[in-house]
Amino acid sequence: MIAFANWFLIGFALDGAISLFDDLLQTGPAPALLSALRGAIALGVLFAALGSFVLLAISPRLPKRILLPLIAFPVWCLLGAYPLAIGLEPSERSVLALSGIQLGLALATLCWIRLRSATDHWLLHPSDLPNKRPRFGYTLRFALATALIAPPLLAGIAGLSLFAQIERATAGFVTFDLAGINSTAREYRRDDQRIDLVGMAHIGDDEAYLDLFESFAGKSTLLLEEGVTDEDGLIGDGLFYEMLASRIGLDVQPSFEAMLAETPPSSAGDPLPEIRNADVDARVFGKDTIAVIDAASRLYQSDRLAPALEEFRATLDEIGPEATEAAFRDLIDNRNAHLLREIRAGLDDYQRIVVPWGALHLPGIEAAILDWGFEQTASSQRRIAAYQTILTALLSREEAR
Repeated sequence: MIAFANWFLIGFALDGAISLFDDLLQTGPAPALLSALRGAIALGVLFAALGSFVLLAISPRLPKRILLPLIAFPVWCLLGAYPLAIGLEPSERSVLALSGIQLGLALATLCWIRLRSATDHWLLHPSDLPNKRPRFGYTLRFALATALIAPPLLAGIAGLSLFAQIERATAGFVTFDLAGINSTAREYRRDDQRIDLVGMAHIGDDEAYLDLFESFAGKSTLLLEEGVTDEDGLIGDGLFYEMLASRIGLDVQPSFEAMLAETPPSSAGDPLPEIRNADVDARVFGKDTIAVIDAASRLYQSDRLAPALEEFRATLDEIGPEATEAAFRDLIDNRNAHLLREIRAGLDDYQRIVVPWGALHLPGIEAAILDWGFEQTASSQRRIAAYQTILTALLSREEAR
């Protein structure tokens, strides 16, 4: 057991050194052989970390304070390395930082062993460890502690990493706090013209959508609505979020035309905005984009999430990475280009343009209008979904089963 733990220590240090060297070479032509070696060693270290954790549960001789930080490091990296990977941009900087941290952690561990060793060993040695035999009671307590601590800890780290990645991908147009999910609205001005960008998630609280729509009231205001049209019936039933929304106790974002009919004039007497669809028609999409949309539609409407998710992944694997990138350009970049033309045209006739679109679209739109000479003048947030609502719905589904 001690020999296995020492091989894990050596592999961890070697992985850190090779990874750091490989990352530093990324400024020039990196040798493919070195990258392949790095991948193989990293995989071995991951399995050795899992094996070392099992040995910790068996043997009370092995030092937890030395091994647990090394075991936790690759798991932390697999879960997104929150918050380091999120705070360091671009991603190359975070990868380099992780390699440096790994090597530094390995060297610090070896030095600590050396300082605590009575026989001046750099690795674990039986003479420096307590003479304790494996006991069933010890293993049982270790297993119980792991079962109580590990699942919520890992879920928390994975959730925080996911939330941070979404915030980064949407440039903060969708954010998360301790109570729920928020939509960010930002105001941009150029002379007497104004553009409002509002991050939407398509699923949320119905009252939040109505409250948001009322904030769009004002003179000379044009609301550019999102929504791919399908005059040739290429995408079948289209994307319906009702099943997904019902699972988590939320509502599907209603059309702004429907909200216009339900919303009374504001107390200040401001007129409600004119609404215009500013999206493309499905005929501009490639066949692979249509395939991705159809697969996503089946995923959203399926009552069995795991098989539907596997089918969606199979669709992406079938069309390949290049076609998947092309589909992403169809769904984000090309639609953004069309939307920007609609915004330019709207500015000729209206003083204020409101753009409540899916949050993944808005970083590109924001960059474009800043290039046009607009400046951000205000920002606000509204709650669009509460965690309590989602948790209550999920627990109710479990009880119904």
